[in-house]
Amino acid sequence: MLQRIKPTPKQLEAHKALLDNTIVLYGGAVRGSKSYWGCMEIISMCYQFPGSRWLMCRESWQNILGKLLVTFTQNFLDKGFDKHIKVFNKETYTLTWDNGSQIVFMPESFDSDKELNRFKGLEINGAFIDEVNEIQEATFDKIIERSGSWFHAPGCPIKILMTCNPTNNWVKTRFYDPWKKGELQKGIAYIPAKITDNPYVPESYLESLKMLPRYKYMVYVEGDWDVQLKVGGEFYKCFELDKHVGKVKYNPDLPLHVSWDDNVNPYLPAGIFQIDGMEFRMIKEFAGVNPNNTIKAVCREIIREYGNVHRGGMFIYGDATANKEDTKIEKGMNFYRIIMQELKQFRPQSRVLTHNPSVMQRGDFINTILEKNIYNIKIVIDESCKHTINDFIGTKEAADGTKLKELTADPVTRARYQKFGHFTDLTDYCIVSAFGKEYDKFLRGGEYVAPLVGRSAIKKNSY
Repeated sequence: MLQRIKPTPKQLEAHKALLDNTIVLYGGAVRGSKSYWGCMEIISMCYQFPGSRWLMCRESWQNILGKLLVTFTQNFLDKGFDKHIKVFNKETYTLTWDNGSQIVFMPESFDSDKELNRFKGLEINGAFIDEVNEIQEATFDKIIERSGSWFHAPGCPIKILMTCNPTNNWVKTRFYDPWKKGELQKGIAYIPAKITDNPYVPESYLESLKMLPRYKYMVYVEGDWDVQLKVGGEFYKCFELDKHVGKVKYNPDLPLHVSWDDNVNPYLPAGIFQIDGMEFRMIKEFAGVNPNNTIKAVCREIIREYGNVHRGGMFIYGDATANKEDTKIEKGMNFYRIIMQELKQFRPQSRVLTHNPSVMQRGDFINTILEKNIYNIKIVIDESCKHTINDFIGTKEAADGTKLKELTADPVTRARYQKFGHFTDLTDYCIVSAFGKEYDKFLRGGEYVAPLVGRSAIKKNSY
């Protein structure tokens, strides 16, 4: 008789979701017993539907043999399920159970098979994709295409199971973001699972994880999808979450430094900064999303936030290329004239530069501030500014030393846009203009400049 498997409460929740949906994504943090859940469900489907055929996939053979197959063997085959194996072909890595059902272990191997040819003749009822965040979206779509193509298990439903850790790639865009908004399409479910949902993790291990850096703890233990961690190749290579992110207090008596990037997809961004002595603080970000990705809509949000409390005046910064006539805007107006008009109650003054500074040079300046606090300048980003934080981490360096313009597409409108960099661009513009004398001195390789008190007195520079 086949041994029964006892799921944890969170695994049982995911199991019930699988009964009602075709696709289930399970996970969100480390050690949530995600791989165990996927193996358990596939074995269950094999015996519920004799003669069925299932794929178990990871992105490489190394991770199949060293991780997924280890979980499968130690927790199931070594616990008595090996008695029900008819044959396990180690050349094709196809396991056949005694009721005729099969499991095919196969990696994505995208680096060596970018056309996904290995999937083209695959006939399966469904699949378990472990750590789906590591594979390509095209591979996932190919698995959807092949699921249901095996016709030798009457009545067997199509089921696609996935596990993941928090990520900032297509998995977040396609599943987590719609789930968070309550907009996941019918037939798809996401079940968040944390390490605390695994009752078999010892308390001593949970305590040891508290020694992780703050933001790694947020991602890997708390399952926070809105924080991205550095993986290498960053343009802002000296930006560190634990050093440059924290709680920033708004001071109504200090000027607001409002910086813009002339952009509408995926949002119209504006950053709100304050400067206290030589400390440059980002206190809030606004990301006007369609249909509110207009200048007037974002200005209304700024007025709503600060209109009744702010006393310290305002300076406007941003992309210099937007300081021109625009055929899409009424005659005699441009991007910044509209901003100045909409925010007139704050008596704004323009500090928009005549042209944007060199990407490499301003990057060197800002990285030096981040690393050494050059000229005593310090940068702090409020922890609520998730877009900006992720831009600092996600913006990569191109081969020529500039910012890599990585493009992506909106899953609904298919509009293409730059994935990262909008908020860091507007931050660059603000820093280089507000600390213009220091920037000039840095470019000349000059000596240390004595800090100026009261940054609101700095005049607009023109570079």
